[in-house]
Amino acid sequence: MKRLEDLKNDLPLINTVDWNLNPAVAVGRHLEWGAGWYCDEQRGRGSEDESTYFAINTWGEYPVITLVHRKGFDMEELATFRMPAKMEEAFLKSINNHRGIYELDPNIKTWLKGQLNAR
Repeated sequence: MKRLEDLKNDLPLINTVDWNLNPAVAVGRHLEWGAGWYCDEQRGRGSEDESTYFAINTWGEYPVITLVHRKGFDMEELATFRMPAKMEEAFLKSINNHRGIYELDPNIKTWLKGQLNAR
């Protein structure tokens, strides 16, 4: 499993990230393709479709940012790391400390793109 420092040096992987894809849409794309509610241009067409995106997982002791790769019904966590403490506090407050899988909020996305020199 990669860490943030490892990702900084993996430009080919960073270039595959869909910065606008959130976990709910990814599930719709890969696990419910062809089903009713998710029928736009990003809908999955089959088991060969791939997506790479970031999500925030708050199920553990503290929230972590996870880089996820999905292909068809398969999912792999490629990297997991923490965000800065102040950002973590603000994020937890914004979700009322609920547990779940969340998309990157705008502040975290901006910070992460800066860390990875991504556009």
